[in-house]
Amino acid sequence: MIKRLLLTIWFYIGFFGYVVIYGSLVLLISKIIKKIKGEEKSDAYLRKVVNNFGRRSFKLLGIKVDIEKEIDINEIEDEQYMIVANHQSLLDIPLVIGYVHTTGFIAKKELEKAPIISSFIKALGSVFIDRKNPSKAAAALRDIKRKLEEGRKLTVFPEGTRTLDGKVKPFKKGSLMIPYRYNIKILPVAIDGTYYIIKKGEKLLNPHDVRIKIFKPVNPKDFESEEELRNYIYNLISSEIN
Repeated sequence: MIKRLLLTIWFYIGFFGYVVIYGSLVLLISKIIKKIKGEEKSDAYLRKVVNNFGRRSFKLLGIKVDIEKEIDINEIEDEQYMIVANHQSLLDIPLVIGYVHTTGFIAKKELEKAPIISSFIKALGSVFIDRKNPSKAAAALRDIKRKLEEGRKLTVFPEGTRTLDGKVKPFKKGSLMIPYRYNIKILPVAIDGTYYIIKKGEKLLNPHDVRIKIFKPVNPKDFESEEELRNYIYNLISSEIN
């Protein structure tokens, strides 16, 4: 309990200092770079900082991250794809941007209200979906399509929310409709361990190693329906966790 308490205190001190204070400075610098050198330079600076943040989040907490890869992501950097991962905890976002790819996210509208964090994931090209408003949800889907066509990478957690027991929840119906309809390759990623560090609804952190498996890209053209594609990706990821 003492170890958990110390880790939790360190986490929140680090969050305030690194994310709130340093993060605010980074956002200001990125705006200055954008005005002076243009959007491309600003975007590159921001992505480098955010990638470092993702990795340091785990290193500073003393959490070991093991990565298993079926493919070198650098080989498909110029290709169009979406990252599809299971969702275990709030730490999944820094984990993906630090150890998989500095992507934007397809996220719930509620996350847009999070101070500083929402500013960063917005700057990465994230799209917030209001599920309660069909017209806004439709507009968000068009925005997702446009960003992918521009070459941006996006990550989606098709379970829709964090797991309550560590196991992969069934994927939401239609959660992979965008990659299926527009024939965008999927990079499946299995996340294992972040659930034990900070469970949904809990405040105290628990030391635990994390494991990531990055699978080979999956081509939606090989499936006859979104449901078939969704079930395949679910089985692929859950076989590593469940």
